[in-house]
Amino acid sequence: RLIQEGAKLVHDFADILEELNLTMVTQQLEIKEFLPASETESVILKQLTSEPNHIDEICRRSGLTIAEVSSTLAMLELKGIAKQVGNMNYVLAHQVKTE
Repeated sequence: RLIQEGAKLVHDFADILEELNLTMVTQQLEIKEFLPASETESVILKQLTSEPNHIDEICRRSGLTIAEVSSTLAMLELKGIAKQVGNMNYVLAHQVKTE
């Protein structure tokens, strides 16, 4: 029934952006040099590398709450800066300037 009404399969946030015609936003973010929008973003970005880091480990090392880390990682994913690679492990998707 959902398919009949036009539902589509979503694999990641890029599928949603594409459906909403917001892919241009993603492309612009890739072009611009990213600077953290908050101190929380900066702290979390310092914990991310090209190697997977579990969200619990990011919380422990950063001293932030799970709610702060989870919401900030979600925003960083939408910005294309961080990427979840499964089982709540995150990597840095692009090099960023943290200062």
